[in-house]
Amino acid sequence: MLNKNNTASMKGVASLWRKVGTFILMAWLLCRLDGAIAAVSDALERPAISSHLGAKSVLMSASLVGDHLIAVGERGLILRSDDKGESWQQLPSPVSVTLTGVGFSDDKNGYAIGHGGTVLRTSDGGNSWQMQLNGRQLAKDLLIQAEQEGYDEDIRQAKLLVTDGPDKPFLDMLLLGPDHLVVVGAYGFAFESKDGGQTWDSWMERIENYFGLHLYSIRKQGQRILVAGEQGFVALSMDNGASFETIETPYEGSFFTAQLLGDSEIVLAGLRGNTLISNDNGQNWKNIKNPISASIMASLINADGQVIMANQAGILLGLRANRLVPLTRKRLPPLTNMVEKTDGSVLALSIHGAVSIDVGELK
Repeated sequence: MLNKNNTASMKGVASLWRKVGTFILMAWLLCRLDGAIAAVSDALERPAISSHLGAKSVLMSASLVGDHLIAVGERGLILRSDDKGESWQQLPSPVSVTLTGVGFSDDKNGYAIGHGGTVLRTSDGGNSWQMQLNGRQLAKDLLIQAEQEGYDEDIRQAKLLVTDGPDKPFLDMLLLGPDHLVVVGAYGFAFESKDGGQTWDSWMERIENYFGLHLYSIRKQGQRILVAGEQGFVALSMDNGASFETIETPYEGSFFTAQLLGDSEIVLAGLRGNTLISNDNGQNWKNIKNPISASIMASLINADGQVIMANQAGILLGLRANRLVPLTRKRLPPLTNMVEKTDGSVLALSIHGAVSIDVGELK
């Protein structure tokens, strides 16, 4: 059950559950959510089907784990590669919902998130996974908590959430330790667990997101934690997540990815390739010139400190001063995410699987 001292504020969310999540469809390249409530519920209880097409399917996220890679994607796919992404083996997955993110705090402990409010955990490097949370369980916990506190409006909104069913995906996560993570997603969902997913505290009362805008990205650097999302929404914490300040930006479109550099630099990127940079923690912003108008879906900071971005046009871009420059000549399928490998090359994830980009191509 959720921690009573960290209740999610339901103020102003009467319209929250009625909004149509069109930007989720655009952001995650899946053309739809996982279907009707019943279909999502079934997929939460149905293990992923074994398929030889897994390596060519929509992959959404990957993580380097010791000497191997773990990738996740549509229909609950979890894949392992022991040869730097050249070949993949499908691993058992307890769900069939699309998994949107995966990350590891060490060589053993990791988490995967996805549609239906899914959080999975592994303690053996990704070879086996267990359900830690789903949207049905989360809605019931919120209702129990609201009834204990006795606020009529909170109870009403919690009942609406139960009626909606587990139809709200988690879209990004922040790992702070083997048992400590924060997940964010659709309609402003933001929750923290400090015990490996056994119990969850809400961050929604800390983040002033009264319209329930989707949260696509969460990043940490030092004591700074940044959350970015739909309709230009950005919130920044300077005290390790204890409190957040909403940051105004000159762009009202969605930001699908963000990076924190140095002590005060913020980079945001998203819809139609719009990219912004601030050198003073969001007080002032500059537009980054981008020759390609396709939406930027992911970014990373490589071992050399270079910011690399991936877009829907299938191109990797590098940040050079106040402009983005293409790093690859050959267009790949629309990209969803990427990860740097041990040899410095990039594993780019797409709607047709994963492809490795050699360092020599990054010019």
